[in-house]
Amino acid sequence: MATKITPKPTKAKAARNSASRILVTAVIATVMMFSGTQAQTTRHRIGAVCNDGTTSKATGSGACSHHGGVNCWQYSDGTCSKP
Repeated sequence: MATKITPKPTKAKAARNSASRILVTAVIATVMMFSGTQAQTTRHRIGAVCNDGTTSKATGSGACSHHGGVNCWQYSDGTCSKP
């Protein structure tokens, strides 16, 4: 049985392999970074609860102006915070 001789990789081939590994690592890191961002949504104001108990879809100045003012601002994550 003959001994199988495998040639050593050339410097150019070794450089390509190294560059390929770096590229794959960069792509994986980028995908991981942005996939987490998509899962997280930014909290934003969706309405108000007025001081007289009524609700409003208004999200800015003037919301609840005829209802005694804003008691709390409602947010997309379900929270309601005092102004």
